[in-house]
Amino acid sequence: MGRFSLVIPLLALALASGCGQDGAAVPIVVSAPISTEPWIAASIEKGARLAVEEINDEGGLVVGLEGRRHPLELVVLDNASSPAQALANAREAVSRGAATLITDGTGATAIADVTDRARLTTFIVFEGGAGLIDAARHPSVFRLAPADAIMTRRLADYIANAGPKVALLTDDSSYGEQGRAALKEALAIDQVEVVSDQVIPRRATGLAPQILQARRAGADRVVVWARAANVATVLEDVATAGWDVPVLSGQTGEDPLIRQRLAAHPERLARLRFVSSRITAEVGPKPFNAFRERYESLLGADKVGVQQDGRDVIQPPDWAMYPYDAIKLVQEAAGQSTGLGAPLLETINDGAKIIGANGDQRGYNADYHEGVSPTDMYLARFEGFVFVPVSDDPLSGALPRVEQLAGK
Repeated sequence: MGRFSLVIPLLALALASGCGQDGAAVPIVVSAPISTEPWIAASIEKGARLAVEEINDEGGLVVGLEGRRHPLELVVLDNASSPAQALANAREAVSRGAATLITDGTGATAIADVTDRARLTTFIVFEGGAGLIDAARHPSVFRLAPADAIMTRRLADYIANAGPKVALLTDDSSYGEQGRAALKEALAIDQVEVVSDQVIPRRATGLAPQILQARRAGADRVVVWARAANVATVLEDVATAGWDVPVLSGQTGEDPLIRQRLAAHPERLARLRFVSSRITAEVGPKPFNAFRERYESLLGADKVGVQQDGRDVIQPPDWAMYPYDAIKLVQEAAGQSTGLGAPLLETINDGAKIIGANGDQRGYNADYHEGVSPTDMYLARFEGFVFVPVSDDPLSGALPRVEQLAGK
C-alpha cells in the first residue's frame, strides 16, 4: 500500500493538468546540505530560485501541449549531508507532488528507489560518483554536473607528463569516498605513482601527521579530494610544515570557505590547482555573462568574504547553472508532455533538450543520464583570491578569465 501512496500525488497532478485545472502551484524541491556545506547549498538554491522566478514571470509552468499553466513553488530542505535526511526529503518531495527534485547527491542511491517508484524526475547537481547514476536501474535519476571519472582523468592527464609521486588524501564523506575510487583508477591509467594513500576524517581539525607521512613517503604532489574545510586544512598544514609542494583538488577548491580560512595568507592559495567544469562554453562568454547578470540582478552578487586590491571578491555563479538548467529542462519537457510524473520523465528520457545558461546543450536519453561532456573540464589556479584558468594546459589556457572583483 505504501508503494502506491508514493505515486498518487504525481498522478493526481498529472490528471489535474489534463482536466484543465489551471492555477494549482507545482513544487520544485531542493535537497541541499544547508547546515554543513553552505556554498554547495547556496549554489543549488539560488540557481533553482532564479529558474523558478523566471518561469513564474512567464506565467508559470506550461504542462501539456494545450498550454495550461501552473505557478512554481520552490521548497528548500536541508539534508545536512545525511543520507537518512536526504531520503526523508525525497519522500517529502513525492508527498508534495513535486515536478522535480534537485539534490547535491547526498544519499542518491537510496533516494533513487523512492523517485523511481514515484516517477519523480531527479537531478544530481554536485556529486560525481560513478555509482550514483545508472540509467537502466534508476531511470528517474540524472546528473547535471561533471562526473568524478572525467574530472579525475583530466587531473591525472594534467600531471602525468611530469612523472610525479603523488600523496593521495581523501576524506570519509561520500564525496571523498567516491572521488578516491575515481582518482585511483585515473592515476593508474596514466601510470602515475601513488606513494602515500590516506583517508582523513571529513571534519579534521588538523592534518599534520598525515602531511608528515606524505612528505616522508617522497611525494612531490598532494592530491586531495575532500570537502572544502579539509582542502583548507591541507593548505594550512603544508605551509606550516614548510613543505613547498603543489596541491591539487576537485571542484571544492573553489569553495569560498577556503579563501576565508586563508584570508591572512593568500600566498598559501598559490600552490593550489583544482579541476572543475569550465564556466564558459565554446560559443564564448556572452551566454554566461547574460545568465550572471540576471542572477546578480535578482539575488545579488555572491561575496566571498575577502578583498583584493581594495575590492570585494565575487564568486561567479558557475555551479548555480546546473540547478537552473535542470529546471529549465523540466520546463521544456513539461510543455511536450501530457502531465508531470511518468509523462515528464518519459519526455526527458526521450531526448528533450535546451540550450543551457552558458550556451552548452543540455539533454539526455534513456541510456545516458550524464549531462556534462568530458571535454568541458578545465584546471584553475589562484591569483590572490581570484581563480583563473591555468596557463600550462592548452585547453584551460584558451579559456577566458571570468571577472571576480566588484566594481568592474
